[in-house]
Amino acid sequence: MCQYCGNTGLCYILFSFIGIKVFSKIKSWLTVLKRRGTEMKIEIVGPGCPRCIATEKNVKEAVKQLGIQAEITKVTNVAEFAKKGIMFTPAVVVDGEVKISGKIPTVDEVKKILSSK
Repeated sequence: MCQYCGNTGLCYILFSFIGIKVFSKIKSWLTVLKRRGTEMKIEIVGPGCPRCIATEKNVKEAVKQLGIQAEITKVTNVAEFAKKGIMFTPAVVVDGEVKISGKIPTVDEVKKILSSK
């Protein structure tokens, strides 16, 4: 059974007809659709500086554009940074896994990360 469409290889049959670029887009849409209904946990890790605020804004916009359910929390305790192994802030942690650290991600970067989850 296919992990993306839930059918027995339907997406791979489509791939042979529509090409890789379109297939990749469909695959990311299917991943997002599959993700709907389950809540993702996203943590914005940083001391609360303007860079952290910009990161939070971009993450919220990406979640909104993708139409997924997510619990977005801020982690400002330096001891928590160390527990997560984060040396540079701001950082974005998705479901316990550090995805971005040390830079402000763009909305498109966050969407790409959340789609591949």
